[in-house]
Amino acid sequence: MKGCSAVEIAAQVDIAKQSTRVWTATQRVWEYKTLVKLLPDHASRMAMVKYLILNGYLILNKPFDEDMDCAREAPGTSDSVTSTTSAVATSPVACTASSSPQEEEETDSSETPSSDERTRDSSRRSHSTPTVREAMQAGGMYDKCPPESKLLVGFKNHLIGALQVQNCQQEVDNVSRFLRYMQPKGEPNLEFLTKTTETMDYMRALINSGLSAATILNYWKNIIRFLQYVKGCVDMNVDWYKILKYIDYLKTMRKPVARTHSGNVCSTRYDRIVDGMPTVHDCNLVLRSGKKRFLDMYNRMAISKIVVSPTDKMWYRYYCEALMMLRHFQRPGAVEGMTVKEWVNRKLTDGRYLIGIKKHKTGATHVATIALTLEEEAWYLIRPEFVRGECNCFFLSARGTKITSGSSDLLRLHESCGINHVSCTSGQVRRAAETLVATSFTENQKQNVAAYMFHSDLMADKHYRMPVPSTIVATAVLFDTLPGDCQPPTKKQRVDAGFSENRVYYDRWRKCKYADRQEHLLSSYTYQKPSCRKIERLISKEGWTSNCPKAQHILDMWTPALKYVIASDKHILNSCSRQKWKGLVIKSFDGQKGEGVVATTNFTKGDTVCDYHGKVITKADGEMMMEELGNQACYLFFFKAGGENLCIDAQTWPCQCHAGLETFGRKINHSSKHPNIMPLSVVLRLDDEDVHTILIKVDTELKFNYGVNRKSFRGEALDLDWLDE
Repeated sequence: MKGCSAVEIAAQVDIAKQSTRVWTATQRVWEYKTLVKLLPDHASRMAMVKYLILNGYLILNKPFDEDMDCAREAPGTSDSVTSTTSAVATSPVACTASSSPQEEEETDSSETPSSDERTRDSSRRSHSTPTVREAMQAGGMYDKCPPESKLLVGFKNHLIGALQVQNCQQEVDNVSRFLRYMQPKGEPNLEFLTKTTETMDYMRALINSGLSAATILNYWKNIIRFLQYVKGCVDMNVDWYKILKYIDYLKTMRKPVARTHSGNVCSTRYDRIVDGMPTVHDCNLVLRSGKKRFLDMYNRMAISKIVVSPTDKMWYRYYCEALMMLRHFQRPGAVEGMTVKEWVNRKLTDGRYLIGIKKHKTGATHVATIALTLEEEAWYLIRPEFVRGECNCFFLSARGTKITSGSSDLLRLHESCGINHVSCTSGQVRRAAETLVATSFTENQKQNVAAYMFHSDLMADKHYRMPVPSTIVATAVLFDTLPGDCQPPTKKQRVDAGFSENRVYYDRWRKCKYADRQEHLLSSYTYQKPSCRKIERLISKEGWTSNCPKAQHILDMWTPALKYVIASDKHILNSCSRQKWKGLVIKSFDGQKGEGVVATTNFTKGDTVCDYHGKVITKADGEMMMEELGNQACYLFFFKAGGENLCIDAQTWPCQCHAGLETFGRKINHSSKHPNIMPLSVVLRLDDEDVHTILIKVDTELKFNYGVNRKSFRGEALDLDWLDE
């Protein structure tokens, strides 16, 4: 090809690429039924399957390992083979917990799926698409290097000692799986630094196994950190240049996955905007749906002393775990790590039982805490009294051992109740609670919530060190007041509390609650007048179905906010600091008029449009500046506040607080005859700022009276006709 032209060479390259793609798609794929016909002997066929997988081939419709061990097909027959998977990835990888908003509910990396979990799912295995876990288990993707390997031991010590990463086992296991893939046998070494093709195959294997883009990025992050550790080791004879080159190669490979992850995050956020975020009330639907069955089981076990079936015991355990995650906002790690000893050492404080959990897999130095009501404490007594086991863990699996995944148990509870579990994870309910806390609680209460919900070490160190038991109980009681989760007292509760059987106090409670909800809706819209749709969406978000005002009633009651409310409104403060006001744009007009501000959305009377701020000077100083400017356009606004005649100097641009940023207020043109906005003097953050209200239509230019006319300045402005427009 040396004498060929560039066009001919490019054509041959395209032919070679197409041939490679065809070979990859057809020649590297084997059908398991074909292997059954070629190799009737089971042992020979299994040896060939393992050889093909290790060499990067794809085996379609390969049975699970346990099926292959138990089912010995007759020679020459293929009908006895049960096809349970459509495709199996070709590399030994495993799923890992993701730190992104799209959380994958996985177990600890040191655990593989237990036999009881496979037994429970065996009935649906032949009728459904295999899960990520099943696909990886079927392909031997949980294989890892020995934990005592020199590279892994050194990396783990580096994470714990140098980087202070206490819960690092997941990261070490991810690296171990990668090393075992790159080197199927023997002590792991650094020969993989030159195996770029195998590295690309490993990436494809992760994708084909069904892992999310966020989880794959987590794998890549762990591998890069491992390589950075190797690069810094002085006792290893390694080529720095080779490691840096390999790291650059990994970063290049992860770019398409990062784009996919960004698209997934954007899609998720879009769905949340369109469909709305689930509220605490929505996430607790499974607790309300299953409560009747749960109480029936409790009565049979605790009161009637009836022995229930293992299936009922398992369902009862699912519900108790869901109480901790959905009602008390605990992480799955705290549910999995709770022990019988910690339950026995529970402490009665202010009418609630306080429990501390040490081993929770979510933090290194802080204790997870939970405050159970007396009723919940009675429900949990079932475990040590009626569900006994040798394991010290509080929640036991069907085999009597520690549960592997509280998140999976929560999913199974939703499935048993026939409820969609997509938006009802422990992470979702925690986010919903945090959203309500941010809008309803004081700063001190927010700190207590951070302690109870057990955030990360960084957040916990910021908000608390060792919370007082009474504070923990008070915070748990505070959660009962979250909007959307408040129920009126029943007649039995009123009578038991000592009140009469009539509805006097019940009606009074409803009246007070109605007034509180009305005040809450009105206080949510101080910035601009809302639409009926926005109010209805807020009511739906709160979970109110009765005893709440209608959207039109709130709309009729809405009035512009008072000065002191505007001065502390977070939306206005944020818009002033960032100079980003909704529905406004600066437009250039032809002629001598120059630039002005135009509305791009409908405003109603009482809405806050934008601010006009600058250095505050006296009226006399402002008039002197106008005389000096003459016929030039000036940016001065005269107003009266506190009995003084003042002027805002926006002529000096840019202002000190918004260097290099154009502000809307100074671009609003003057009109003494047709102003459509009204200035209001408000002090924001110790600086005088004018916030304006308006009644205009779309594409209408904003104008207000700057406080001067042709007769100002002792008649010296009589020739300025535009002042009287």
